[in-house]
Amino acid sequence: MKNSYSTRELAEMLSVNESTVKRWADSGYIECAKTRGGHRKFPVRSVLKFIHENQMSVPSLSLAEFDKKDEQAHLSAGFVDILVPRLKEAALQGDSHEVLRLMRTGVVSQPDIILLYTQLLFPALVEIGAGWESGELGVDSEHLATQAIKSALFRFQSELYVKEPNGLMAIVTCYEGEIHDIAITCVASYLTSEGWKVYHLGPDIPTEDLVAFIQIRKPDLVAVSADIIENERSFVLDVNNKIVAAAKKVGAITIVGGCDLPVRFKGRLKCDHLSDDISDIKIVHEKIVNEKVPVSK
Repeated sequence: MKNSYSTRELAEMLSVNESTVKRWADSGYIECAKTRGGHRKFPVRSVLKFIHENQMSVPSLSLAEFDKKDEQAHLSAGFVDILVPRLKEAALQGDSHEVLRLMRTGVVSQPDIILLYTQLLFPALVEIGAGWESGELGVDSEHLATQAIKSALFRFQSELYVKEPNGLMAIVTCYEGEIHDIAITCVASYLTSEGWKVYHLGPDIPTEDLVAFIQIRKPDLVAVSADIIENERSFVLDVNNKIVAAAKKVGAITIVGGCDLPVRFKGRLKCDHLSDDISDIKIVHEKIVNEKVPVSK
């Protein structure tokens, strides 16, 4: 993927006239820079924002990287899982720049970032985790890969289109003892792009501190990630009697997510949503928006 595109290149990729691209640029619909000679140049960052904003699939931006026709067809259909092996290898090398490039490659074919994360990031993370559990990878390699992905995610967020503020606030965090925060970072990324004010507290937040923060900020949504649960009884008591109770007092919806949580804790947790699929955040978002955000006339 190039660093920038000319008016003609962008017009060809988007299947529109050059005059249309120029009009978009002049109206501020898509960001561009001008050379000394007055020619428009469109940085990849502004192109990605435009694609994400309009939920466009433009696989031609990345097909040049694939020689095999079956690979090109796969990506053209929006199936970004073909990038998983490359992303996994880049992460294990600690190459956050390559991880970011592959995420950029993915988003031009799959502009739905939740699907992008579930089809590209999470499969790579699962494979890396499996390698660590089997002893194939050391903890140093697992940590290096995690940091590379987190660094790329942070930079990727700045390249996404962010909708106008919707007046909603979310607190996203990990349950105490939980140190893996990529899933909740992806949740924060999605909500931010949808116009939420997001407080991302990160990993291993003591329950008492989270409760105090809920009481101060009075959010509309509290999202908690929990994969590593050492004491199930304490977890249930903390969620039900402290986190959910505090959220209800300020009128907030609660979602608790993690691997196999619905199977392990069905009927035991009083949160509004119990999930093992990050895609559920879209359902929760839409529900809250429909209930709390006034419809513009």
